[in-house]
Amino acid sequence: MSGDSSNQARSTAVKQLKALGLSTYAARTFVALVSLDEGTAQDVSEVADVPRTRVYDAADELQDRGLVDVKQSSPQRYWAISTETAGRHFEQEYDHRVTVLTDALDQLASVNRSTEQQGVWTVTGRDTVTERVVDFISSAND
Repeated sequence: MSGDSSNQARSTAVKQLKALGLSTYAARTFVALVSLDEGTAQDVSEVADVPRTRVYDAADELQDRGLVDVKQSSPQRYWAISTETAGRHFEQEYDHRVTVLTDALDQLASVNRSTEQQGVWTVTGRDTVTERVVDFISSAND
């Protein structure tokens, strides 16, 4: 992978990990560990552009979320779980959050509100229009 595409992949990964709730330092640390396979805080610091002293906090955050393992040695060594396992982990976490959100919103919805919404809708954007059409089709009676 070329340097530019590698930097782009790193940037994209960090951005998405932050969107999934990781701190900036934790996201950079995880991405560094994925590329290193394993390393010390110093190794991670050099690759991730994270101060060495903050790598420990980031590694704790990642360990709490089940994304890294720590070898208790001197110095400590860290390694990321596989990208496949991490992907499943985030997918399950996201699905759980959506379920909790949907349940909470359902409890808040007015009991008088009809499940069938009628009227005129104004939607913009290709994705939004497509999503609305798919919803209409899937809820249509034969």
